[in-house]
Amino acid sequence: MWSTGLLVSVVLAARLGLSQQLAFSPSSNTPFDEYDKHISSANNAIDDDISTTAETIVSVLSSSSQHTITLHLLQRSKCIPLLAHISNATVFAPTDQAWNDWADKHKPQPKPEVGGVSYENDFIQNHSWLGEGGLEEWMESEDDVLGSRISQHLKSENYDNQSESHEQVAEKERLIMDNQNWLLRQHLLYHMLNYTLSPLDFLASQKTQNITIETSLLFPLAEEPKLPPVPEPGPPWLPKGNEGLLGGHGQRIRISKTSEQQKGKIGIDWNGENGIDFWDGKGWANNDDDKGKPHKNKTHTSIANLEKDKDKENKQLKGIRWTRNGVVVGIDGVLDMPLSIEQTIRTHPSLKYLSDLLSLDALPSPLPDSFSTSPHLTVFAPSDEAFYSAFDDIEKGYLQGPYGEEGVTRILSGGIALAVGKDHVGWSDFLGNRTLEACSGLDLVINSTQPGQISVNGTNVQTVDIFASNGVIHILPNLLIPENFTLLNSAEKVLLSLNATRFVSLLRSANLSDTYIGSSSTEDWTILAPTDDVLDIMDKWGDGWGAPIPEIWAAAEEGKNVDLYSDMIDLEELLEVYPGTKKPPIKDASPLASLLQYHILPGRLLPSDIKDGLLLGTELKPSSLAGGRQKLQVDVSDRFDRDKKDWEAIGEGEIRFGGATVIGKPVKTGKSIIYLLSSLLSPPDDVLQTAVSDLQLSTFIAAVYAAELDKAVKRTPATTFFMPRNRAFNQLGLAMRYLLSPEGKDELRKVIKYHAVNDVIYSPDIEYGKKVYTTLEGGSIVVDRTKGKNGSISLRSPTKWEGYDSGDTLPSNGELRSSLVWHSDALTSTGVIHTIDSVVMPSDVKITNAKLIRGSKQNTMGDLMMRAGLGWILEGREPTSGEISAAQLEGRISLSGQHDDKGEDGGDQRPAEGDEPVIEDLALPSYTILVPTDKAFSRINLTHYLNDKEALLDLLKLHIIPSISSLSSSSGNSAKLPDISPPKDGQPISLDDDLIYKTLLSDKSKFGELAFRATGDNSFIVGIKGARGNRDGNGNDNNNNKHKNDAGDGSGNSARIGQSGRSTVRWKKNYSTKNGLHFDSRSKGRYDNAEDESDEEEQSKRLWKDGMTLGGGVFMIDSVLIPYQPSWFSRWGWLVITLSGIGLVILIAGVSFGWWFMTRQKEEENQYEPLEGEEEE
Repeated sequence: MWSTGLLVSVVLAARLGLSQQLAFSPSSNTPFDEYDKHISSANNAIDDDISTTAETIVSVLSSSSQHTITLHLLQRSKCIPLLAHISNATVFAPTDQAWNDWADKHKPQPKPEVGGVSYENDFIQNHSWLGEGGLEEWMESEDDVLGSRISQHLKSENYDNQSESHEQVAEKERLIMDNQNWLLRQHLLYHMLNYTLSPLDFLASQKTQNITIETSLLFPLAEEPKLPPVPEPGPPWLPKGNEGLLGGHGQRIRISKTSEQQKGKIGIDWNGENGIDFWDGKGWANNDDDKGKPHKNKTHTSIANLEKDKDKENKQLKGIRWTRNGVVVGIDGVLDMPLSIEQTIRTHPSLKYLSDLLSLDALPSPLPDSFSTSPHLTVFAPSDEAFYSAFDDIEKGYLQGPYGEEGVTRILSGGIALAVGKDHVGWSDFLGNRTLEACSGLDLVINSTQPGQISVNGTNVQTVDIFASNGVIHILPNLLIPENFTLLNSAEKVLLSLNATRFVSLLRSANLSDTYIGSSSTEDWTILAPTDDVLDIMDKWGDGWGAPIPEIWAAAEEGKNVDLYSDMIDLEELLEVYPGTKKPPIKDASPLASLLQYHILPGRLLPSDIKDGLLLGTELKPSSLAGGRQKLQVDVSDRFDRDKKDWEAIGEGEIRFGGATVIGKPVKTGKSIIYLLSSLLSPPDDVLQTAVSDLQLSTFIAAVYAAELDKAVKRTPATTFFMPRNRAFNQLGLAMRYLLSPEGKDELRKVIKYHAVNDVIYSPDIEYGKKVYTTLEGGSIVVDRTKGKNGSISLRSPTKWEGYDSGDTLPSNGELRSSLVWHSDALTSTGVIHTIDSVVMPSDVKITNAKLIRGSKQNTMGDLMMRAGLGWILEGREPTSGEISAAQLEGRISLSGQHDDKGEDGGDQRPAEGDEPVIEDLALPSYTILVPTDKAFSRINLTHYLNDKEALLDLLKLHIIPSISSLSSSSGNSAKLPDISPPKDGQPISLDDDLIYKTLLSDKSKFGELAFRATGDNSFIVGIKGARGNRDGNGNDNNNNKHKNDAGDGSGNSARIGQSGRSTVRWKKNYSTKNGLHFDSRSKGRYDNAEDESDEEEQSKRLWKDGMTLGGGVFMIDSVLIPYQPSWFSRWGWLVITLSGIGLVILIAGVSFGWWFMTRQKEEENQYEPLEGEEEE
């Protein structure tokens, strides 16, 4: 038994040993004074049975057959002098099997040499001291290993004896081995304590904590310190206090005490799980027992409360040996040094989401420089659940995106303390109750209710004290962020979270991000953003995605500039084509900026504000629109129109911006809103490219090129084109054929320019009522918008045009109806296109009958009319008195100077003041000519007509219908005419079935009227009224005619109607309405006269009379109509037949009477009876 005095001597010796420890002893600021704790436990055992031994830590390890590798590694790492110098130490010694298992798990895999990188870098990359040779080379001497490595290096293929000498190779390998030795030494120091643990520290008790935290001799460093040029005094290879990444504190390790139910463990987690079991003691060598039995594990300090059960104590502590300079604790595994904070986050199962966010090469301010090497960090890390509960998918997408660095920084900086106190780590037992300042400036209020439990700003820590090489991690279920924290505090961040990172990059490249999507933007915006997937597809397919995009894309990648508007017409050229036009002095943005601005709309456009067909102004304001906003059209499905609150429907193709479908729900961000698109929007093309895409406008495009106006049409800025569709040009008939001819080029240029307004007019901007606009032709055009459910937009010529006065209400071009807008708002780079259903002719374009005939390319009829003195009808002018006389039209045609203003009663026929003049006062007489084809004339004997002027005149007059002709039906009753429809577009007269028109031959011949009949196939036949036989509708001759022998076999009295054309109205110098308000067609404004609000249909009726337009025109026919004269039989045949019938009746009556008389006489003779006497005879 040990005496009390001897026990006191041992304790004093222990204290003396502590006083001799080096500078790595804990300072006064050590959070947990393990050293005093363990010395006090020895002082409390003065009455215990204590034995002594002369063994040391090294001798105990040498005597164990299971710790050979540990002893070799201590020797190679030069830790034996350390143990010899320390008077009190605790060494946790892994068994040989534990080392072998650990080596198999951590041995680096050999890898091929790539690019000259040799094998010796493997251990550095793996941050491990274990090389390719494994533990075997650590069992050899250092000199043997060095020699083997030098030899292997010299024999390798990468060795170049020209660049490296033998000495250089030896020095390089020596440095590598020194680094490995340092790493090994760091690892072994984690298995050592600078004090001796007593049995109380290993045996579980109900009165004390069964999990303790100890401080090892490992002072984690970021890299191996350089050796000083002059060796420092004292033993070599000793750790120094007050250094390392833990604020001068050794790395901590947890121990779970041994109980009857389970073995003790070391290196356990905060909750007592995992860890390495204490060794069972099988393998201690026995040098004192002659019988070969091992000594009892001499516990040199017995604890009073364990005296009654020493056998149990010895059994539980069998794998632990106390020596005179410490204690050796055998363990069944190798302790891995705690990883850095970054590596711990990447491997912890509760921090997977945070691990995904920490893919940053360098941490931005105010975060520490690195989570791997920055010292004494205290990290309150949010768990995966914390992120999932705090952020939605969009916000998480932003954090995980390539631009989420800023958001990650703001979140993490609220839970990171760079130091606690003066460069200390915030372990839970050191924090207590205090307030820390996070690196973001956020105050962290720490409360500790009991050991191992703390709360931060009212949130209980979920996992405490995850030890790391450069600090500690506490896991929280919530984020430590300010109350008013907003992750996506700008549209830019929302776009990044929505997989629109490339769109954001483009905005940054164009210097537009601060204006539209940055946090400094204060305006409301609607952002239309294509996703990265869309742009990736565009990169793949190249120029198949729109006109300007490939050029812009390539230029943006190369940092160049492409001018989208480089083909804008020069000012001199523009003035030459369109006099008076001014090119706006506006500088265009770069092409990339222009493209992106087309995706930005001013204001916040919510789904409830969207309507089908809506035109939205974008931020693109090019010079081609004179600085106006380029528009973007919206298309909305019927489903969305019914329920605009269904935001889910928006992402199902229910809304399209500029043809691009909205994908996903819109996202609000601050004052702005974002819609994701299925494709990149391309600004509108030029006028011609836009029109080409519409097959209904091909004729207009052809006309533009025929008039050589393609450059002007394409480049003129701020222009609205009202383009007639193909059907409208077809309805012009012969007029269009003339305009497309070389002779009609000037008139064609006028017609095209008259359909271009020198302003940008979008249909939603057109107000109700009438408004006049100036065209590029120089004249004016009236745009009229009507109200009501069936309201429409129409165009017409103004009532006043210089030299063409049509009164105060009638259009100066004499068109019967206004042109209706058939399709509106086809956007172009220079304005907009509206498709109309008819051509609006400018009033100063004079289309005569002669031009229509030239357009038909049938020359015979025109030549004959000129030869007969009827050229004034072709030319659309008033005839002279001589021409009237030569045409034998005296009394039928009067000159304008001879206009009779007297009525039948001799009164004044002129209109009273304030009344609109009658049509006869407004327009000169017009003529509709039926023009047979040249082929039709070839079938008659033209020589006869050329030699007989009167016959020629009769022939031509039969083909001319004057506007002063009266109309009748085939019944001959002109008093009760059926309702007549107005002439169709392009036709000079109405072609209703069974209508009859008088010709210039009507006054001379009762067969001078022409009748029209429908054939059932949308065509008409014209024939001479009252004509009999001679030629039917099919052209078959049935009868003789006065002119037949002269005209030849091609004569006839009917023909099929072909193409037509309408001539221009010839207005007279008009009477002025004194009380009406005249309108100047050259000024731009609105109509103020109440008369202009009259019904258009009533006005249209005044532009045609008795089925004929005021301008006349031309019909092509397939046969020549020959003047008809009935034969003698047609004239007297009825009388001959009647007289013959009477004679025949008389003859029959006489014969019948004679026969009756003769028959009666005979009957009387047969009735005579003879006398009796006579009979006998």
